[in-house]
Parts: sequence; C-alpha cells; structure tokens
Amino acid sequence: MVRIAHISDSHLGSSLFQLTERREDARQCFKKAVEMSMKHSPDILVHTGDLFHSHMPQNDDMNFVIELFKGLKDKVHLIVLQGNHDQPYGYRYSLSPLRGLETMDLITSTGDDPHRKLAEVYDGKTVEIHLLSWMPSPQFNHYLNSIEPKEKLALFFAHHIHTPTENLPVHFNYYGCGHKHNHWLDEEYDIGRPGSTCFVDWSREMRGRKKLIIVDVDNSGNEYTVQQLNDVREFKFLTGVDITGMKPEQVNDSLRHSLDSLSPKKTKPIIIMQVNGLIDPETERSIKRSEILKYGEKKLDPLFLHIEPNWSSVAARPVSLSEPLDVETSILEYLRQTKDKQATQIQRILPKYFGGEIR
Repeated sequence: MVRIAHISDSHLGSSLFQLTERREDARQCFKKAVEMSMKHSPDILVHTGDLFHSHMPQNDDMNFVIELFKGLKDKVHLIVLQGNHDQPYGYRYSLSPLRGLETMDLITSTGDDPHRKLAEVYDGKTVEIHLLSWMPSPQFNHYLNSIEPKEKLALFFAHHIHTPTENLPVHFNYYGCGHKHNHWLDEEYDIGRPGSTCFVDWSREMRGRKKLIIVDVDNSGNEYTVQQLNDVREFKFLTGVDITGMKPEQVNDSLRHSLDSLSPKKTKPIIIMQVNGLIDPETERSIKRSEILKYGEKKLDPLFLHIEPNWSSVAARPVSLSEPLDVETSILEYLRQTKDKQATQIQRILPKYFGGEIR
C-alpha cells in the first residue's frame, strides 16, 4: 500500500484585493496544509501545481518554501508539479521556479520536460508514477493515451486533466489534479482535486470547498480520507441579498440589515456582500455605497469589506405597436421588444384568452 497526501494551488505571492496581508495569509495556509498532511504519515506528499502565483516569485515567498521543504527532507517523497502560474513564458525566461527547488534536491518535478516517469518502492511494492506539467489539451491527450504503465500500482498526477472522467484510461490506480480551486473527488473513477489551500479568486471559489485528500492506494482498491482546509483568514460571504423592485431607502436599509446579521468570530475578517436584483436607474443612483461601507467597517472592523454590484438597472424603453387595437398582437410585440423572460410561457397560453387553443 502507498499513502498519498494531495494538496494543490497555493498561489504563494497572490494578494486578494491587493491586500498585502493576504501574501502572508497564503504562506500560512500552505504551511497549515503541509502540517495537516504530515500528520497522516504519507509516503508521498504531492502538490499538483501553481505553488507560486508567478513564475518569478519574490524572495520572501521562495525563502519561505525552501525553509518549509527543508523540514520535510527525508520524511516524505515530495512531488510538486508545474502549474500554468509556475511556468515561465516569453523568450527572456526559460526556467520555472521549481527548477531551483529540484536542484536543491528538495522536490521531485518534471524538470525540463513536460512529462516524467518515476518508479519508487513503497511497502515492498514498486509504484509507477507519471507526472505531467501544465500543457494544452491536445498535448495532454497525446501523453494520456500513449502511456501504458508496466507496474500493477500506477499513479497519474497532472496540473489539469482535460479529458472527461469517463474517458480516462483504466491503467492508473489514482488520478490527481489541480488547477480548479474547489474540491472534487470521484471515488468511482479514482480521481481527486483538493482545491486551493487558500482563497485566491473569491468569485470562483465562494461556494466551493478546499480539502486535503488522503489516498491509501492498493491493488484491492483505494481508501479515501478528506479533511477540510480552512483559510487562516475568516471570510464572510453574503450571497442572498436581493433588492429587486426596492426604492432607494429600502435598498440602503436592506444592505445595513444584512451587515447587522454578521458576527465574525475572528479579528479582521474579509466580508463580501453580493447584491442581486433588478432596479431602476434612479434607485441605483441613490444607493449610498460609501456610507454603507463606512457603517460596516465601523460595526465589524474588517480587513476588507466589498459590495459586489451584481444587480441590473433597467430604464423604461419605448415600445412600438403596429396594431394598437389588436390586443393579442400588441402583447406579443411587447414581449418581443422588452425581451421578457416569461415570453415563451405567455405566448403559449395567450390563445386561451382570445378564443384559440393553448399551444
């Protein structure tokens, strides 16, 4: 049996909303994920790419990684793949930041090639491991379909798996990937994606989860354990705020009331309120965003408070009727010109009220 601890997408150096505090948060989230992994005593700790947010990481991020990885040396087989953020681009840059870590003998990666094959012995059994860096879909599918492992235990790790799950070859005992920042595990097809170790892009991640995946791989089948990965910073997402049809004061009161409902447990949280709905232009102009932000900052003392304007503003539009005295025709023309969302349903039942049959 071989035990794998699987994490991904730490994006060291990223700073959500350009907050310098988030750079340190990203480092601490990554460290916490590594420490949680090591408590399971894995044979392999694999990070499936985007360790750094840039292919030219700043010194403090690189030094942090070096010191952390030095502490893992001789304790676990550490594999780190090149993600799309780790890969150099342009004619001036040719080396991934992972190459330096490989040269120091701190990690195993793909080196100068997009694909690398390993054969390692764990618990007296040889395990064949295939590593793929970030690459375009056609190149990925070429490697995927040309690899035929020789060993009975075989693992496949890639930053991103482009192929639909049901089309993956059955040669491998476990497929591990990253790239997308939310957790996903399919135990039937033995494919796992932990999600990122911290919040990097809140708009894509706010409804998702991040989890450490522990896999015990054996010829008789895999056993999975997942453990929640929480960001070191508290996030509060308000997503059910709807201001459809409200007047200005109602909108302002609703936003304040939504902020009143929050009770952060940690200091300096990040608060994101997504406001949905359909309002008129006059109401939109009268929303007191700056006052509401000051109200929330005074009440909740966040590191950052953001109101995401996800509403739509619709003004009155002229409608031209070709036959004003023909009610049915006028209704249909109105629906077409206003692009009413219920147009199809109304058009289907309209004949019922004008002596026809429902279509």
